[in-house]
Amino acid sequence: MDRRTPPVLPELPLQELECFSVLVHQLHFGRTAGLLGVSQGRVSQLIKRLEGRVGAPVFERTSRRVELTELGRELAEQVVPAFERLREGFDAARARAASADRPMRVGFQCVVYEPVARAVAGLPGGSVQLVELPWGDPFSRLAQGDVDLAIVLAPCREPGLRVLMEFSRQPVRIALSAAHRLARAAGVSAGDLAGLGLIEPRGPAPDYWRLANAPRRLPDGRDLAYPAGAATLQEGLSTVASTAQGLLLCEASVRYVQRPDIRYLPVPDLEPSTLLVVRRERAVHGLTERFLGLLAESVG
Repeated sequence: MDRRTPPVLPELPLQELECFSVLVHQLHFGRTAGLLGVSQGRVSQLIKRLEGRVGAPVFERTSRRVELTELGRELAEQVVPAFERLREGFDAARARAASADRPMRVGFQCVVYEPVARAVAGLPGGSVQLVELPWGDPFSRLAQGDVDLAIVLAPCREPGLRVLMEFSRQPVRIALSAAHRLARAAGVSAGDLAGLGLIEPRGPAPDYWRLANAPRRLPDGRDLAYPAGAATLQEGLSTVASTAQGLLLCEASVRYVQRPDIRYLPVPDLEPSTLLVVRRERAVHGLTERFLGLLAESVG
């Protein structure tokens, strides 16, 4: 039997490589120190130690700037992506372990639609906590880690967030007061829509999301006006009922917000809306895949 001693693997200088990876992005010793929670002198020490291990400088430093050397650029091409993957894997494992002992927090906008309710019902009792998200702020609570998944109106192009599923493509309707002059119409034309004052979601939603869900211009080039805003859908509907203003919402929502003082009319000139399931890049709750499977079955 071969009892040879296994080869000794060279030690990886993880502290130095982490410091190098951060400094590659920052190109500033002070900012790098702040992000790592160490002194600026410690950053210099770690970089010098790394350069000693490598055998040549990896940064050129002057009183005004910090730049990678040619060797530093070659090292960065290999080390930085690998270190980012290592961090993502560690963060994901830690998030899974932390989530094992608590319910999965699912954020939703406006209403809990029937397919979502069926998916939640298919999971063990008490394993899901539903959290209502502000109408005009679909992403903040997810980005901050207050919820594990968010079911929000499309689109989502936020850094650090990942779209897992798209579903529920629905025509757009407009909510008008039952006393409005258009309340008995079969639908609202582009001309009628351009002449109305509309209510938009009020909150820190990104501009691209706001333009998709409260469009400023019709396909024929006419502008839309939004003289009022609302923090929640219910607040917006209360404004609709007491004014001549309108509110755009998807057809699926209409079934959940029926009111005797409001009429919901088709708006064929606007693009349909879509719902998304979104999570953070580096945080995966253990029930995520099971929930997505149940939701896909419910939708399909």
